[in-house]
Amino acid sequence: MIEYHVYPGGKKRIVTFSYDDGSSKDARLIEIFDKYGVKGTFHINGKKLFGKSEEELSAFRDRYKGHEVSCHTLLHGWPSRMPPASLVQETVEDRRILEGLFGMPIIGMSYPSGSYNEEVISTLAACGIVYSRTTKSTETFALPECFLEWHPTCHHNDALSLIPEFLQNLDNQWRNPLFYIWGHSHELKTEEDWQMMEEIVCSLANNDKIWYATNMDIYNYMTAQRQLQISYDETLFYNPTAIDVWVEKNKTDILCIPAGQTLSL
Repeated sequence: MIEYHVYPGGKKRIVTFSYDDGSSKDARLIEIFDKYGVKGTFHINGKKLFGKSEEELSAFRDRYKGHEVSCHTLLHGWPSRMPPASLVQETVEDRRILEGLFGMPIIGMSYPSGSYNEEVISTLAACGIVYSRTTKSTETFALPECFLEWHPTCHHNDALSLIPEFLQNLDNQWRNPLFYIWGHSHELKTEEDWQMMEEIVCSLANNDKIWYATNMDIYNYMTAQRQLQISYDETLFYNPTAIDVWVEKNKTDILCIPAGQTLSL
């Protein structure tokens, strides 16, 4: 029996952070993330870059090094209140601006104001968006059933109370694996707020049983896992992707199938 509930390095738990709007306070938040070695995804409205000088654009780009930049529409409208043509323009223009600055495809997103419906999901998919985060906190650690309707665990204001539960029995396969924390750095207004945020990060960091990932890391890894080609007797594994992937066999053996290679047991 092969099961997918294993992540890079054979780990069985994941932590990710997701922050909206591209506030200047992202810089301080990223300092905390970097201090403790965790990863964040930052969803940015392209309008944030209007009128910036080359020097300012360079500083903006440098701010997010080591983390993921993702879409949040150009002007932060409400997607479910837009005609599809307007949403296409908002999404594609946001992508164009961010991709021009960061020099890579930007195909993730979070919904501005948490606004979406089935028509929005279909429109985003047509724009090349592969995942988008909602604001519907589950207070669970479940993986997304649909990446374009990706519900987080909780807002950062509610994270501390959930950390002890998440850290219990980190090897237990019966527990859901993903702690997904979201928010806005501009909500961190006082030193007490920042102390709370650092306590959250510190409590979850530096654990060798946890994979610290961006949203896109998670999407790419789970997509690659499901592209494995496995023989009928589960002794041959071919990984056609560019990402090393891990699986568990018979609830005992953790297998790594390197990118582009075949593993024979």
